[in-house]
Amino acid sequence: MGDGFQHVCRLLSRAVEVECFPGAVLVVGFQGALVYEHAVGAAALLPGPRPMTLDTVFDLASLTKPIATVTALMLLVDTGLVRLDAPVETYFQAWARPGHQSPTLQQLLSHCAGLPAWRPYYQTIDPCLPTSARQRAVYAAVHAEPLIHWPGTTVQYSDLGFILLGQLVEAVSGMPLDEFCRQAIFARLALEGLGFRRLEWPPPAGVPYASTEQCPWRRRILAGEVHDENAWIMGGVAGHAGLFGTADQVWRFAQSLLDGLRGQPWLVSTPMLRAFTSRQNTPTGTTWALGWDTPTPGRSSAGHYVSSTAIGHLGFTGTSLWIDASKQVIVVLLTNRVHPSRQREGIRTFRPLIHDAVMRALQQDS
Repeated sequence: MGDGFQHVCRLLSRAVEVECFPGAVLVVGFQGALVYEHAVGAAALLPGPRPMTLDTVFDLASLTKPIATVTALMLLVDTGLVRLDAPVETYFQAWARPGHQSPTLQQLLSHCAGLPAWRPYYQTIDPCLPTSARQRAVYAAVHAEPLIHWPGTTVQYSDLGFILLGQLVEAVSGMPLDEFCRQAIFARLALEGLGFRRLEWPPPAGVPYASTEQCPWRRRILAGEVHDENAWIMGGVAGHAGLFGTADQVWRFAQSLLDGLRGQPWLVSTPMLRAFTSRQNTPTGTTWALGWDTPTPGRSSAGHYVSSTAIGHLGFTGTSLWIDASKQVIVVLLTNRVHPSRQREGIRTFRPLIHDAVMRALQQDS
């Protein structure tokens, strides 16, 4: 691309200078092609500095939800193994609560099932237990969680809902979530660089992971192991967090999905894909599709120029993905903003600025 991306480059460098994040990788796709990629800053500051590169592998945090868990659910719905309108107790009899309405899978996916946002389950589970026992303990805790809203009435972004959806994928498919996603999604899309990192696996030599937090609970700098504490206590594989990958691999996934929205063969039928990526009608005022968010008018992290039908998601570690099918634009921004501390909040201001700069650059250079 031409001079339009010079301002984008300057914004990235300035964000590092003002300590918005130690480093970042930005990848931009336009009209089916990768048109811009840039790495800036450091993949790690502690215990020693490491430069950020285009092949840096990031903890994708909540990008796990749409890329892995939602896509897995799409496959199961498309093949008729699960129904969006089915209540949770259809698949988990232990969930049944006399006198209380059971949320549907559709409500879980659109964050209006009535579950709380988060609970610190990791604090009450012995990390010395086998992984399977720790995972079962988390699932049991979610099943016992009282609803804080009547299902379908209130939007409450919920990690717990996606932990439950990850369990559902395992129960219906008969496979661990990471293995189902590897076989049914990533291998079929030739995206072997996307995947979960089980904690019992030995660290792969030479993989350039972006470091995350100097974790006060685990008492070390994290790199190559999941940052989210509940996903960690579950062994590194969960429906809400645990996926790792490079910016290029995230872009390739997004481009395949965009192609599917435009009618090309994909993992599921185009009507199914469009149903999952269309904004819901309830509750009133929601911006959520099924596991994907859409722009909040006037204050979206995707800035001011994306279409109202764009879809995206953010991750706590400093990751984001936005896909604008009508303008054929994909923006992948991966940062390590929680390194060495999660106290950095500047990315909230930075995200819309960089997306606006990207959209202006594409308009200038096209």
